[in-house]
Amino acid sequence: MKSTKAEIHPILKSYIPVAEGIAKTFGNFCEVVLHDVTDVSDSIVAIFNGHVTARQTGSPMTDLGLKTIKKGLEGNDLLTNYKSRAENGKEIKSSSMMIRDEDGELLGCLCINLDTSYLSVTHSFVQDLLKTEEEQAEQKESFSLSITDLEKKIIQEGTKKVGVPIQLMDKDQKVAFIQYLDDMGLFLIKGSVQNAARILNVSKFTIYNYLEKKD
Repeated sequence: MKSTKAEIHPILKSYIPVAEGIAKTFGNFCEVVLHDVTDVSDSIVAIFNGHVTARQTGSPMTDLGLKTIKKGLEGNDLLTNYKSRAENGKEIKSSSMMIRDEDGELLGCLCINLDTSYLSVTHSFVQDLLKTEEEQAEQKESFSLSITDLEKKIIQEGTKKVGVPIQLMDKDQKVAFIQYLDDMGLFLIKGSVQNAARILNVSKFTIYNYLEKKD
């Protein structure tokens, strides 16, 4: 399914037939997604076999995608063969390839998500497909259907990380909470600073002060 956005960067647009070709080659168990990382709230500009993760054009960036953009790729534009799980419980094997413009700026990424449950019927073929690179095996990724759902998940993870309900957090715990949200890329989402301030019952300037305390 292609985006209805009025404007898609020409470089990203050139990848749409590539994405469609990959999806058609590998079949219904292979979802191929083209993301525009300049708008993480509405990042999917093209998706084929979207039933694998139940997403569609206009769905947001994943939590792993946000974290990757925030932390940077350290010279590596490939994230290959990592495990993830769709909202419907399907086990997914994923690879993501970054797309840059002429100046080397990150524009988007092409992601391939294989529903491995379909492959178990052919054991010899599946043995190779199910292999994951050891250093990527513990990656976790959630395929949120809306930006609100994505924000909620990251906030829930931050609360678990701090180990204290939001309403009981002291100042140091609030600082740790906000810094975790930043590390996860939450504040790349428009309006998320104001949302965090509302949740903690502080001003957005207080949020910025908490972020300045990072080492």
